[in-house]
Amino acid sequence: MTEPATSSAAAIVEETRVPGDVPLWVHPEWRERFPWLVQGTTGRGSPDDPFDLALSGERPVGPGMGRWRRVAAVTGMPTAVLSRQVHGTEIWVHTERGAPAVCVMDGYDGHVTDRPGLLLAIGIADSTPVSIVDAERRKIAIVHAGWRGAAAGIVERAIRRMAAEWGSAADALWLHCGPAICGRCYEVGPEVHAAMYPDRPPPP
Repeated sequence: MTEPATSSAAAIVEETRVPGDVPLWVHPEWRERFPWLVQGTTGRGSPDDPFDLALSGERPVGPGMGRWRRVAAVTGMPTAVLSRQVHGTEIWVHTERGAPAVCVMDGYDGHVTDRPGLLLAIGIADSTPVSIVDAERRKIAIVHAGWRGAAAGIVERAIRRMAAEWGSAADALWLHCGPAICGRCYEVGPEVHAAMYPDRPPPP
């Protein structure tokens, strides 16, 4: 791991595995720096114990809920919220923690809150999970930044929502881009370049 980042610098950080039967990796510096914060990325588990947290599609919901209970136990978070994502820029501000449960919403790719005990969750495959922390005010956000959402400004929109709700200053925020697909493993088409860099010609 490189030296810890400052407010104006970036660093490559290797998330570390949390001991136990839940495949959970966390940002080691954030774990030390922000003891009040629960942050991490779950993995796929093993072939004999897959850790699929999906609650939609053709898979049975029961096993998925059992895995969410395991996440709640290891994180100490009684309430979790997630959404059926649409690769958009809609962000929900959670002003209440809600009942101890897993809440599944529709149509949001980002979540913002200042409520203790509330786990904000997004689903990822090759997209980038972006965690944003206002450490001074203890406000947090997480967004699903696929290329469509990133091109449409979902990260910037989350920062603006935090500024509007609580006065969070952009230059005081901590931001972590979690595991995602990389250019060495995944080739994209010209539509992605056009969306991300509209003023630049495509590479030869």
